[in-house]
Amino acid sequence: MRWPDGQTEQVQGDESSSWDWKPVGDGVFDVRMGLRNLRVELVEGPDNQGHVLIRVNGVERQLQVLDRQMLLLESMGMSNAEVGLEMEVLAPMPGKVLSVEVSVNETIEEGQALLVLEAMKMENVIRAPRAGIIASVGVEAGVAVEKGVALVTYELEP
Repeated sequence: MRWPDGQTEQVQGDESSSWDWKPVGDGVFDVRMGLRNLRVELVEGPDNQGHVLIRVNGVERQLQVLDRQMLLLESMGMSNAEVGLEMEVLAPMPGKVLSVEVSVNETIEEGQALLVLEAMKMENVIRAPRAGIIASVGVEAGVAVEKGVALVTYELEP
């Protein structure tokens, strides 16, 4: 997790975690952190960049939840924010397209897998930043792409 001041905190989602999460309701948890007890409520999010609005003991806080892939991209000077949010999905890094999961005229949902891009011997699933209809697919499996190349283009919204 990254707080607005830039401070990051690693949270494990398994039994080895020092945080004990107890669900209380939909998006509401009682959390024990060592000797502290907190009530954590999801107010809004997460968006496709991991930004969420939570309420901790009644106080709203904005934070960003980052997975290992997002942290790796950031450490290499890249980010998922470089994926075009308007009409195109751009390659966030140079790599080789392993597979294309969508086709022209297909209706897709936000978060749906568009393609798999191999970069630095890692497979990265490139996901749709928003729902829409695919106008064109600019790559095919086996093709090497540079950072910033249009991978998929959306149709214009009516």
